Amino acid sequence: MSYGGLILDFGGVVTTDLFAELSAFCVREGLAPDAFVRVLRDSDEGRAAFEAVEMGRIPQRDFEIAIARLLGVDDRGMLTRALGGLRPRPRVLDLISRARAAGVLVGLLSNSWGDGEYDPYDGYDLDAIFDAVVISGDAEMRKPDPAIYLLAASELGIPPQECVFADDTAANLGSAETLGMATVHFADLDAGISEIRRLLGLS
Repeated sequence: MSYGGLILDFGGVVTTDLFAELSAFCVREGLAPDAFVRVLRDSDEGRAAFEAVEMGRIPQRDFEIAIARLLGVDDRGMLTRALGGLRPRPRVLDLISRARAAGVLVGLLSNSWGDGEYDPYDGYDLDAIFDAVVISGDAEMRKPDPAIYLLAASELGIPPQECVFADDTAANLGSAETLGMATVHFADLDAGISEIRRLLGLS
């Protein structure tokens, strides 16, 4: 199979490990390392706030207040404190450049943290790095809704069956697979890059 499109998640793929940053934040706050993730996943209120902020239905500040209360931490600048240490991964940026040089169209598909003080995309010229950019808050839908994967493929101008999709969150892969995309669970930098290169036929 020949793939003409590559669609990448942002936090934890283009950037350093998102879950490691959240864990480190929890430890600094005197919480269990997985406390933040558990609130987003297991708490009805936390899950609802997470979905709402990712879809642009509530401002980032409202999300911070809700999650900080559930965690029992100070809500002021919570996301900056939690995720401000994320950095670009030079090897992934190089992979993007090499893929585009080989004629592969590369898109970004990112669930956002809403509009507010913390801007995860600050310092990245996304329109220069990628051929298409789809952010959940702008699209008013989020992964794993199949519609947002179709939108990303459409923005690239490539059928989903001809796209490779990489995400560090396993729960976001199933919808892409259902649409016929090849998927990469980007849980490890070396393995993730190697698998993307293999699928795209990059030397």
